[in-house]
Amino acid sequence: MPYGEHSPAWWQVVTPHKDIREKSFSEAVFAADLGNVLSNSAPLEYQDARTFFSKTYVTSGIKNLVKNVLMRLCRGKGDPVIQLQTPFGGGKTHSLLVLYHLINSFDEVSHLPQIKELLTDFPEFKGAKVAAFAGTLADPIKGRTPWGEIAYQLGCYEIVEEHDKKRVSPGKERIMEILKKSGPTLILIDELLEYIVKANRVERLENITQGQTIAFLQELTEAVSTADRCVLVLTLPASVLEQYSEDAEKALAQLQKVSGRVESIYIPVEGVEIYEVIRKRLFEDLGDLAIHRKVAENYFNLYQHIGNEVPTEVRQKEYRDKIEKAYPFHPELIDVLYERWGSFPTFQRTRGVLRLLAEIVADLYEKKTFAPLIQSSLIDLNNASIRHEFIKHIGNEYDSVVRADILNKATTIDSEMGSEYEKYSIARGLATATFLYSFSGGERRGITRPWLRITLLREGIPSTIVGDALSKLEDSLYYFHADQGNYLFKNQPNLNRIIVDREEMIASETERVTETVRQEIEKLTRGRFSVYIWPQNSADIPDTKNVKIILLPPHKQWNSQEYEDFAKDLIENAGTTFRVYRNTVFLVGPDTNIYSNLEKTIIRYLALKSIQREVNILNLSSASQDELEEKLKDAQSKIPFQIINTYRYILLYNNGSLTWKDMGIYSSGQPTSIVERVIQYLRQEEKLLPKPTIKLILTRAMGETEAEKSLEEIYTVFLKTSNLPCIESEQGLLEAVKEGVKNGLLGVRVGNKLYFKQPLSELTLEDILIRPEIAEKEINVQKEVGNENESRDKKRNNDYATDESESGKPDQISEVTIDNTDNQQGPAVKMPPKIKEIKIKAEVPWDKFSDIIGGVIRPLKSSVTDCNLKIVIELSASTTEGFDRTTIDTKVIETLRQIGAEIIELEKKQKEL
Repeated sequence: MPYGEHSPAWWQVVTPHKDIREKSFSEAVFAADLGNVLSNSAPLEYQDARTFFSKTYVTSGIKNLVKNVLMRLCRGKGDPVIQLQTPFGGGKTHSLLVLYHLINSFDEVSHLPQIKELLTDFPEFKGAKVAAFAGTLADPIKGRTPWGEIAYQLGCYEIVEEHDKKRVSPGKERIMEILKKSGPTLILIDELLEYIVKANRVERLENITQGQTIAFLQELTEAVSTADRCVLVLTLPASVLEQYSEDAEKALAQLQKVSGRVESIYIPVEGVEIYEVIRKRLFEDLGDLAIHRKVAENYFNLYQHIGNEVPTEVRQKEYRDKIEKAYPFHPELIDVLYERWGSFPTFQRTRGVLRLLAEIVADLYEKKTFAPLIQSSLIDLNNASIRHEFIKHIGNEYDSVVRADILNKATTIDSEMGSEYEKYSIARGLATATFLYSFSGGERRGITRPWLRITLLREGIPSTIVGDALSKLEDSLYYFHADQGNYLFKNQPNLNRIIVDREEMIASETERVTETVRQEIEKLTRGRFSVYIWPQNSADIPDTKNVKIILLPPHKQWNSQEYEDFAKDLIENAGTTFRVYRNTVFLVGPDTNIYSNLEKTIIRYLALKSIQREVNILNLSSASQDELEEKLKDAQSKIPFQIINTYRYILLYNNGSLTWKDMGIYSSGQPTSIVERVIQYLRQEEKLLPKPTIKLILTRAMGETEAEKSLEEIYTVFLKTSNLPCIESEQGLLEAVKEGVKNGLLGVRVGNKLYFKQPLSELTLEDILIRPEIAEKEINVQKEVGNENESRDKKRNNDYATDESESGKPDQISEVTIDNTDNQQGPAVKMPPKIKEIKIKAEVPWDKFSDIIGGVIRPLKSSVTDCNLKIVIELSASTTEGFDRTTIDTKVIETLRQIGAEIIELEKKQKEL
């Protein structure tokens, strides 16, 4: 341990009483009752005076009380009337029993060390008489009245016998007569209000003048105050239990008014003395006190090390002393019982706090859970006896709260936190401690994070784990509320429970969820490329030259082969026809696991939106509304990330074969659009080009023998051929060609003009691309012809000028033909007659068929404006294996029909089998 030597477990140091170790204790063992002692029916711990004192810690409050009583009995000085008050179990009745056994069994206990200490200042005391009345024991119908019982025990019953039988309070004179005859007298009255409530009913039924007990108390207090050596000690509750009527409230007010005129109030147990009371009652051996100090020092050093993460109070030296005095309990556990649960009127009236602590000690002692101290977080609410001790004060509905949130969900969180921390039950411990601090008879409820650390932290548990565990509790538990840093349990579902209920409802609306997913995907697919979301068949995707991004539907039931068959159909077909521009289709497939998370996020998003619309109806607190807003923002922010991560697989097509490519997990810095991420990946893989290279155009889009080819054909080659990259747009091709022309990498014929090594302003797909060597050769020829014409013109002009000078007029030229074509001027060379019609029948290799378009068809079409061109294909194909009829009928013939070809002749020779 970094803050001191290793601390032993508390159960290695202290030894609980045998009845606790063996779990043989009963409720009566911890329920001190004066009435049971008076009737000889109390457990030995309370009935026998010597046993009682052996298990009783005499607090300073009780010592003061005893000294006052002895002062009064011995010397007639001190307070004659005393009222006992304490909110904690074992105080008032225990004090009465100390006085009762001290006086009633004086000869039996006077030799005990603690009694000798009490008698130090009163050596003359030799005993006195004692009379005790317990309101819980007395019978208002058949039993004696308070005045009758007190007189009877003092041996003076005859003085008030008639008053007792008629149930009429005696006057002050009769009471004084009893006290004078008795000598030094101690009168104890416990639970008088309970007797009054019962007596008032009897008085009404029998037409007896009501208020006789209160009248007696008034006479008694006055008589005791007047008597020489007499003292009255009584207990009154601070408030009336709910099961009593308004009459009880009035009776209590009257009692307090009567006794308050002459009483002195004593508090038997104060401050850290409660720790000694508990330790004395629960443990027979507290072990080595040096270990107590060492453990306290270790906890104190731990808190010093953590600093501001824990309350200032626990970092002060006084708290270290408090830990030592409370050992083996942590002070926070005793304090929460004392300050919170002790404020419930019912808490002490049933089994009491000692009974609860005995259950806790017995449970932990048996399990031998390692911990230097017993803290709130260590209490096992799975123990039915312990859970019942709490539940009975707050309502049975909290039993299901404990089971659902603490025993179930919090335990699950611990199992998910890893084996290193699971053994400490951190989440369950924090939830348990929060439960203990959530209830009070007053307004103080809940616990802050700094104090939660105090309930949990011990050797081996890092303080940093608390925040993470609390966040998980907030997200998972249904009745766990976090209100401005104050954590507590309520029997009302928190926002989490409302969300879960709403999520269950929305999850059943599958069409709504699916449509919302689609809408969110659409937000991330807008842009310059065509996107098709979840096509059902190939007819949903048109056969166009545009680049098409296809987001495949997330059908979880498809196996890989079914998925690929569907994908291949989308690429190869466009409905009932073959797809021409296959290379423009890019399929993007989903990760079904991530898609499931996406659906969950969408369901949560829809749930939160619906709750937000009903905040007033649901009566959410301002803190819950703020939490709702944060959760809604969080869900919204997750959707784009999950969508992009869902569509992470690209399906690439190459001559009938499919290859899946994983783009990987999406990370920050990457495009926030599905389309842009796909485009970026395709560019990196060189499957999609913004602009092709000249080398790619010349080597892959043109045949080796093709001297020239239209840009339209070249563009189409890239869109059709699956083993080539696809060009994003025709503009990219045109820009590449312009740069190539300017840099002398190729030539372009625009109309009748050839461009080579010069800038181009306008270019269309109708223009013709020419290989650079041919373009350069043609340019050089044009230059030579131009130079020859220029020389000829110059010579002729010189000759013309000479003749004119000689004759004074120009020679007559019989015929001059001028060709005004670009780059050629001057007299034309005599040309052969032009051809009106041409018919060619040639046998062409099948793999050179595309060259016919660029090298034959296009030159004929571009050379004149009124070319009437007709192409008749004569195709002959034979095989020894035999063509499949499906290939002939559904592919070959169907394709000819689709393109509008007229089949002039069709001959099929069937192969004999």
